[in-house]
Order: sequence, then C-alpha cells, then structure tokens
Amino acid sequence: MKQLLARLKSNTKGNVLMMAAAGTVAVVGGAGLGVDTVQWYLWKRQLQQAVDSGAIAGALSVSRGGTATTPATNEINRNANTVLTIENINTPPTSGAFIGNNRAVEVIVTTQQGLPFSSLFVDVAPEIRARSVAATVTDGEHCVISLAPDGIGVSTQGNADVQLGCGVAANSNDYTAIDLDGTSYLGGSPLSAVGGIQYASGNIATGTDIQSYGLPQTDPMLARGLTVPTSPSGCTQNNFRVQPSDTATISPGRYCNGITVRGDLTMNPGVYIVDRGTFYASSQSTITGHGVTIILTGNAPGNIANVDMLGGAEVDLSAPTPAQDATWEGVLFFQDPTADYPLSKFAGDSDFEMEGIVYMPNGNVKFTGDSGQHADCLLLIGYRVTFAGDSSFDNNCPSHITTLDLGNRRVRVVE
Repeated sequence: MKQLLARLKSNTKGNVLMMAAAGTVAVVGGAGLGVDTVQWYLWKRQLQQAVDSGAIAGALSVSRGGTATTPATNEINRNANTVLTIENINTPPTSGAFIGNNRAVEVIVTTQQGLPFSSLFVDVAPEIRARSVAATVTDGEHCVISLAPDGIGVSTQGNADVQLGCGVAANSNDYTAIDLDGTSYLGGSPLSAVGGIQYASGNIATGTDIQSYGLPQTDPMLARGLTVPTSPSGCTQNNFRVQPSDTATISPGRYCNGITVRGDLTMNPGVYIVDRGTFYASSQSTITGHGVTIILTGNAPGNIANVDMLGGAEVDLSAPTPAQDATWEGVLFFQDPTADYPLSKFAGDSDFEMEGIVYMPNGNVKFTGDSGQHADCLLLIGYRVTFAGDSSFDNNCPSHITTLDLGNRRVRVVE
C-alpha cells in the first residue's frame, strides 16, 4: 500500500484533467451569469418601453381633460411582454423633478422573473422595477396659429416664400392640417398639427421640427377676455371714403359700413370699430397708424367686417403699447368671434409694415405679399391661414405682446 501511494504521489499524468475540471466551473459560471445579465437587461428594456408608453398615454389623456389611470393601464398592458404589477399611477408625480406638476403623470411597475442560471442557486426571483414620467411641456413658440378643427388649417400656395422667426400650428385633425404645396417654401419651426403635415423636402428648411399628430394649441387670446366694445353705439362715420389724391386724418370711433381708402389716410391712436363692410386699401393708397386697434364687427355673423388690402398699398400700422391702451395693448386687428368665416386678404410689398396681433378666430386669412412684405412682429391667429406670396415675419416682438402663451405644447417622457 505504501508503495502504491508513493507511486500515485509522484505521478503527474492527471494534472491537466484536474485543472480542466476546476476551470470548467468558472467558465460555465461566467457563461451563465452572462446569459442572465443579457436576459435581465432585455426584460428591463421591455418593461421600460411599456411604462414609457403608459406614461405618455396618461399624460395625453390629462392634457385633454381626462384622467390618467385607464389609458395608462391599457397602454402598459398592450406593450407588456411579461406579467407585471402596476404599483402606482400618480398625477401629479410624488417624486422627481415634476412633483406637484398637474400636467405630468408618473408610472411605476415591477415584475419578478426567474433567470435561467441564477435560479439554480436562488429561491426568490429578482425584482425588476421601471419608472417613467411623461408631461405636457413647452417646446418652441408659434406666431401663426390656425384654430380650425378640421380641413386644411395652414397652407402655402404656388411659389410663396414665407420666412418666419417662429413656428406654425394647426388644430385641424385632417391628414393635411398643414399643406405646403408646389414650390412654396415655409421657413419656420416647429411645425405642429393635430393631424398630418404634407410637404416635400424643398418646402421646408433642413432641421425643421415636424410634429404631426400632436396636441391642439390653446387659443392664447382667450386668457385676455377681450370682447367687442359697445361704445360708441352710434356711427361716427358711415361708409367713410378717402378718394384718390385725397388726404384724410381720422380719430377713433365707430365706422359703419366700412372704411375705403384710395388716397392717403392717417389714423390717430385709439380703437376703431369697423361695423359691417370692409376695411379696404387700394393699390395706390397709403395708410399710417401707430397705437391703433381695428375691431371688425357687425350686427349678425354673416356681415362681420373684414379686411381687403391690395398689392401696392403702402401700409404702416402698429398696435397700442400698454401706456397707450391697457386693454387693447398689442392688438392690431380683432375680429368678432361670432363671425361666419369671412375672408380677409393682406397683400403688400416692401412698403407693407404691420406690428401687433391679428386675431380672427372665426375668420379666414390670406397673405399674398410680394417683393418683401415684412413685419417685425406679427402674431397671426385665424380660423384658416393661407400664404400665397413672399412674406417675412421676424417675430421680434416687444414684451407687452410676448406675454401671450404662444408655446408649442407636446407630451414627452421627461424622467
């Protein structure tokens, strides 16, 4: 026996096998942990995708006046690839940077899944946890807003060249809510619509932020609570006209059955009520007015006054400052919201300057500028808006105009 043990001690022929056996444990263990890690990250990613979708669905519902729980739950279950537990759907979130934000939705879910290798040694499956917060946020600003809920809201036609220092929004749910046609060009960002946005690569600038099928934009003027003045009730002038080669200066008041300008007109600061008819400027006219608000109204929805400015007219109009009129500050044109969709046309050239808010919530607006129609600050809110010429809006507005909420609203994951 002693001789046998001595020979075994001195024999080295089995060393490689022993080392291989010992190494196999490490190799198999490492491979098993690698497989488990990949599987864990896959489940974690799938869970995060489901919870992100749920948070966005909940925030979208909240943005439209609904609740978050049902849409968030439905979207989580639709996207889930495994059995999970929804721990919390919180509006507003109870943790993170959006605590107390009523436009934000926090979703927390968990799941327990046994991992292929680790489950051989661990009795309790590890918990995988995912959290997401989605919220309505402001991303960019608009200076052109179409309030029409259907059909084409904003369009460019022909070879129109429109340069905007801001964004364009359409509340229409139509697949052509914004329609950029032909060889037209719209330089503005973001472009957002409740429906679709139709364009070719040459219609927009590279890098334009396109946001189709998004949130409707609120009417920023509603917060100001403006209404058509009732005073003066009587007509200051009836069917007022400035004939060619004539020069006239007018003061605020009620101008019944329109204002027709074929010569030179100066408007003193104040509020002008155009009661029925048309605020008309011929191609040879000149209109100058600083600190003015022009209100378009009538005695029935079908005869609300409109605007018709022909190409060639020299126009220099600006809205009141707060010092001039605290009520109508920043408002250049205000059309009665009861209007039955009249068309107002603004045509002009390099001598066409307007500054202020053009508000026609139930009126259609068409710009047909030529050779450099320009506005340092023009905020346009209409039912439908069409551009058929060369126009430039710098959107370089004074502070009393930029207090309007013009932010582009969108829902996205924020945490």
